[in-house]
Amino acid sequence: MQKNKRYPQINIRSKNELSKRISSKNFPQEKALELINDVIENFDKYWHDSKKSEPDKEKFVRSSAGTPLHILSKLIKTKILEVHDHLVPEFIFGGISERSHIDAAYELIGKKNKRTLLKMDITRFFEQVTGTRVFHFFNKKCGCSVRASRLLASLCCVPTGKKGNGSSTETIARGFSTSSRLAVWANLDTFLKLKWEVQKQFKGHDPKIAIFVDDIGITASEIDTKTMESLKENFEYILTQYDHNQPLPINLKKTKVRSFEAGAEHLGLRLGRNNVTIGSKTKSKRAKLRESIKVATGFKKKQLKMRSVAYNRYENQIKNVNKNG
Repeated sequence: MQKNKRYPQINIRSKNELSKRISSKNFPQEKALELINDVIENFDKYWHDSKKSEPDKEKFVRSSAGTPLHILSKLIKTKILEVHDHLVPEFIFGGISERSHIDAAYELIGKKNKRTLLKMDITRFFEQVTGTRVFHFFNKKCGCSVRASRLLASLCCVPTGKKGNGSSTETIARGFSTSSRLAVWANLDTFLKLKWEVQKQFKGHDPKIAIFVDDIGITASEIDTKTMESLKENFEYILTQYDHNQPLPINLKKTKVRSFEAGAEHLGLRLGRNNVTIGSKTKSKRAKLRESIKVATGFKKKQLKMRSVAYNRYENQIKNVNKNG
């Protein structure tokens, strides 16, 4: 198979080879193979629907905490997927080491002023990535054998909907440590196509795009809101139609266009001329917290002050990104 430099060349051929890859000095291959076999045999017992699930939105968070599956998932994440983070394009931020939502927001600032923001939200992002798609990624993109690709997909995916409903369709498991990276890799071709379209439509206007998990931000300079509105359908079409095997439906209620001058915000941050700052919701919560601290006493006041420290730490993180951007 010809190597695709865009994708990680994982090249796992068998279960034994997977056990070698996840082993280490303190975790010999024999133990790794035992772990894999245990998880294969007891996979369904090792995960459950978390209380964080939102059944009304068809979003089910899966938890494997405290089980061998959780250990194996973390090993696959660190030993098989995370080591290839350097290959992920610079405009993709979510689920990648050392790329935060603050970095994503800052990316949209660009070098030219008078900017306009288009923000879009992918509906049920993780649920769109099927087990078939994960198999395709490992097999066709990463050079893994059919057998190994099936194994890896089976370890990273669960049936759709509430556990036990009898669904025959599988998707990556919202909540598993492998899911964020698999969601990126499974949709990379679409994301690249979207970036190229943004660059084409806004050529000469300092176009920027930042993808953070299911949130997409697009900005350009000297582009008014009306023009941005007229072009958003082009971008929506790519997400929903470019890859018929992996459509990414958009939540139209969360699709918004706003100029920086009018107070554009993305990922909870205000986009300014040269920097990003805390967004309106966070400012409001922080102001309420300060008022609560004034009237609180004892242990309650101590708790509130600890929350205030967290806000200060967050603001310092933002300042560091602005400084180093």
